[in-house]
Amino acid sequence: MQPLATTCIRRPFHWGIVVITDVEPDHQIPDVEPGKIVSWNEHGIVALIRHAQDIDSFEDEFDWAEAQVVVRLLAEAEAPSPDRREVFRGRLITPRGRISIGDADGDVIHPAHEGWNELVVTVASDIADSDLPPDELRIDLIPTA
Repeated sequence: MQPLATTCIRRPFHWGIVVITDVEPDHQIPDVEPGKIVSWNEHGIVALIRHAQDIDSFEDEFDWAEAQVVVRLLAEAEAPSPDRREVFRGRLITPRGRISIGDADGDVIHPAHEGWNELVVTVASDIADSDLPPDELRIDLIPTA
C-alpha cells in the first residue's frame, strides 16, 4: 500500500531525542522515561534516537553522527513487515491534522489524520535491544476512532 504522505528527516540530533506532537500542542508532552525508546501521552511522544555526539572520535576532523526519522501517513494499517520490529503503539490526538517532528534544533511539519491517530513506531528488525538508541525510526500514523 502506498502511503498518503511520507517525510524523511536525516540529520544530526544534538539532543538525542525526536519529539512528535500536534503542530500547536495544547498540553504538556511527556518526560523521557529512562529505559524506554518511546515516552508517550495522548498529546505527543518523545523518542530516543542516536545522539549527534555518538561518534568514535572527536580528534582531527569529524562529522556529527546522523539519525533518520521516517514518518508515513497511512490510510489503513499494514501487515507487520519482517524487516521491522515494533517498539511502540499508542494513540495520538491531532486536532489540526498536522504534526511537528523534531527537536530544539528544528522541526518539520507533516500531515496527520485530523482527530485520533494510531501511532506505530518501528525500528529495523536487526537492531538489538541495547543501551544505545536506534539510528533510525519509522513512525506510521493510521486513522482511528
